[in-house]
Amino acid sequence: MAYITKAQVEEFCGKYAEDSATMPDIYTEAAMEAVANYLGYDPEAADYTETVTGDGTGTLAVKAPVLELTAIDGETPGDCYTVKNYVKSMAGVFKMGKRYTVAYRGGFETVPSKIVICALQIASLFWESAGGNLAVSSTSIADTGSRVFNNFKIDRFLESINEYRCYNA
Repeated sequence: MAYITKAQVEEFCGKYAEDSATMPDIYTEAAMEAVANYLGYDPEAADYTETVTGDGTGTLAVKAPVLELTAIDGETPGDCYTVKNYVKSMAGVFKMGKRYTVAYRGGFETVPSKIVICALQIASLFWESAGGNLAVSSTSIADTGSRVFNNFKIDRFLESINEYRCYNA
């Protein structure tokens, strides 16, 4: 299930496409893809299995925030707990250089509103750029003409969700 929909994008933009129009669906998918690429994981809850390398500490870093830790090397991780995207051992260290297979449910059961709004903003920007209008705006300045600004930069929207990135995985 998508955490933003075509209907939400239409409402956010104040534009409504014909029922048969496919471009708003593409803008919606592209926006969610841009968010996932920026975060390094899909924000919607999903099951992950990753192989990570121990560094001689009691911590392993995985790519997504952990909702539920399922297994480490096929065993129930009874002596571990999680903090954001870290798996922490209460019973020792993860051996330096050893590869561990970590299975977990990660992402968010309910995608945070800031991520939803960011994706809607990006989908809106894609929609506004349709037909070659690359989200250009202009400002008139009295007696001196006008200035044109190209606003097609999704980075400024993505920066608003930095707190949800997992930099170390």
